[in-house]
Amino acid sequence: MRVFLLALLLCCQLMTAAAANIPLMPVRDLKPGMQGIGKTVISGDTIEEFNVEILGVTGNEATGYSIFVRLYGDLIDKVGGVAQGMSGSPVYVDGRLVGAVAFGKVFNDSRYCFLTPIGKMLPLLDEPRELPEGWVPKGTSLMAGGFTDYGFQYLQEKLAPFGLNAVSSGGVGSSSVKALEPGSAVGIAVMHGDMNLGALGTVTWTDDAGHVLAFGHQFMQRGNSNFFMNKAWVLGVVPNLQSGYKVGNIGEAIGCFNQDRSSGIGGSEGALPTTIPVFVTANDSNRGQSSSVRVQVAEDEKLLPTVIDAAVVNTLSKTVDRAGGGTARMHFTITGVDSNKKPLTIDRENMFYSNDALLKNVSGELSEALTILMQNKFEHVDIYGINVDAQISEDVQVAEIQSLRTKNKPVKPGEKVAIEVTLKPYRGEEFTITVYFKVPKDHPGGQLALNVRGGSSMAWVMNLLRKQKDEGVPAQKKDTRRTLSDFVKSVNDADRNNEIIVDVAATHFNPDEVQNDAGLAGMLQGSPFKQKTLCDFIVDGEAELSLKVEK
Repeated sequence: MRVFLLALLLCCQLMTAAAANIPLMPVRDLKPGMQGIGKTVISGDTIEEFNVEILGVTGNEATGYSIFVRLYGDLIDKVGGVAQGMSGSPVYVDGRLVGAVAFGKVFNDSRYCFLTPIGKMLPLLDEPRELPEGWVPKGTSLMAGGFTDYGFQYLQEKLAPFGLNAVSSGGVGSSSVKALEPGSAVGIAVMHGDMNLGALGTVTWTDDAGHVLAFGHQFMQRGNSNFFMNKAWVLGVVPNLQSGYKVGNIGEAIGCFNQDRSSGIGGSEGALPTTIPVFVTANDSNRGQSSSVRVQVAEDEKLLPTVIDAAVVNTLSKTVDRAGGGTARMHFTITGVDSNKKPLTIDRENMFYSNDALLKNVSGELSEALTILMQNKFEHVDIYGINVDAQISEDVQVAEIQSLRTKNKPVKPGEKVAIEVTLKPYRGEEFTITVYFKVPKDHPGGQLALNVRGGSSMAWVMNLLRKQKDEGVPAQKKDTRRTLSDFVKSVNDADRNNEIIVDVAATHFNPDEVQNDAGLAGMLQGSPFKQKTLCDFIVDGEAELSLKVEK
């Protein structure tokens, strides 16, 4: 009862505030045949009107009401019906606000749609509202500004698992200088700056305190949320067989949308959302071209790794202006604090090669590191900034291990062994590098098998998996990461593709340090005796070497 009274009080307060601007019409007062008007922007920032006929009300008090309407008039004929981006367009009957354009049906006559009643939007109900069967929200397409064709295609691929779609806005442009009011175009963005990524919709309701309601349906239904509120400029409406959509610029950030629920999005002008600054630089060593990008990304733990990944790939695409293969050196730094305000840093550098799709393979580690931080199961993390630097070349900077040789025969526990590694670079002459391995000081004597591999080679993992299956060879040491700092350390210390790695072969692990259920993570972690040598090229291939240890 107490909860109900609090909710009723909040609703009454909101209704009172709304009434100060414009009177409202509850669904019980609506009758089929009533005529009204709607407001939206189809070009620039000029609010235009369209005609609305009330056809009826569906639903009930328990599941929520929806208002079935027909839109008509010159503006609707011009844009071909309800278009994405018209979501939130306020509809008035007899000068009273009824609700917001929200739902349409694919391949049906797009002049027919559902409104979300304003009474459902004002409190922004926590409970999901059932949609009329077969009907979908009119517009959650994201507009991407500042993306190359390649970067945009990559973005589309990355958004697909989230059920999101993007349309190109053609670039980052100017926006309206007018104050938001019902019918104005408004943006909700997850990224803002040299590149923009967000959705375009329509303002349903405002008040003198700067509160804004829009869309009439969810953006991504995050509930309590943290997205940019942006001014917008509509370039036009693009006809489509399924549903037309508005194209425009998401401009100046003016506030924060902090509610994202089934009945709409809500927020306030003024304070901006919590964001993470990202700075990306890229250099094409072959062309001598470079570029840099600065963006602010809203702190959304699910979407943030994907958005930053797309921003990095787009910056690389802009710099090299080509697809295809090559070699990249990628360095990124993530700074922040843990739940105890203790400084936290991931500092990672690696090299990557691909013969056909280099750009898609460069930022995977960054995305994984961000996912670990943002979605970790241990504690909340505040990220203060992300810096990325990438060097791109068309050259194939890869060498493969050919053979091994050592002069230390036999060796003793604790002794440092020099191993000569012969490598064959791509279309080049063989050369030799000397690496070192310290024999475990507690080795009991006898044969010691070593695996020498390139950091980019996964053949050893496949071989070990086969041996586990066919020969019963145990996996490596069990994953012992138990805290967030353990995971951060594992990212910083992970093998690099441009390293020569010497480790004890799986068949010679100390049984006391072996766990059968370690799985692939344990294999990648390696034994406690693993030693690495950094190179200025990517190392592939593997070989084994047997040492005789004298006790």
